[in-house]
Amino acid sequence: MADGALMDANTVLLVFIAVGLDGLAGLAGGVLSEPWLQRRLPALVAFAAGTLLSAVFLEVLPEAVKAQGDAAFAWAFASFVALALLEWGLGHHHHDAEAAAGHAHGAHGHPGSPTLPSALLASDALHNVGDGAAVAAAFLVSPEAGFATAFAVIVHELPQEVGDYALLRAAGWTRARSLAALAAVQLTAAVGAAGVLLGTRYLPSLQGTVLAIAGGSFLYIGAVDLLPELRRGPDTRQRVVGFLCGLLLIGGLHFAERFAGGHG
Repeated sequence: MADGALMDANTVLLVFIAVGLDGLAGLAGGVLSEPWLQRRLPALVAFAAGTLLSAVFLEVLPEAVKAQGDAAFAWAFASFVALALLEWGLGHHHHDAEAAAGHAHGAHGHPGSPTLPSALLASDALHNVGDGAAVAAAFLVSPEAGFATAFAVIVHELPQEVGDYALLRAAGWTRARSLAALAAVQLTAAVGAAGVLLGTRYLPSLQGTVLAIAGGSFLYIGAVDLLPELRRGPDTRQRVVGFLCGLLLIGGLHFAERFAGGHG
């Protein structure tokens, strides 16, 4: 934990820098091309899976258990199940690069439908609130856990955002209107982050629950959304190397911090 100060200025600054970078990912559709994503995304996704799963088991869940005891596992399990049900209910899963290409060709229904952009943006807004809350919760554990979480969130959102941009354009929206709408939706991540920061400041007893819920969410994202990417496509070596690098990065930082703390 960052010196016991749940709401110190450094933590707040780091949280909103990370949320801002996540917001920029929401504009990726107007900048990044599908061929570029297809070439580079697999290794990035594998790396993100490694960093996020390391952060869950080495940083987030241990801190949640320290704050709340064994009840933390029940909260983590509940958040894992709730996130799965939410994604299934909304029908708004994180897309891989191939699905984004399908978006561009109207593979998910009728791009011309007047209700599609509104439903798409509303679902994105709800999801971004959760992303912002998750990033803030991770930074309450440590900067390493926070940046690992932010990186994973950004990477697994990239193809989704490209696909959302393509859908808005297919629905007849102009480039400027599509980017403005996606930028506005990204602001909801700041709402989620602020909610976690303020909640844990004024109700410190929420800290363990928030971390446990975040741990379950991270486990779902890493194990369900990201880790299966290791088994797709011909470039298995790149994916495995990316995954192991992610594990080693967070694991190395974690044990280096513990070693330094034990000899400080």
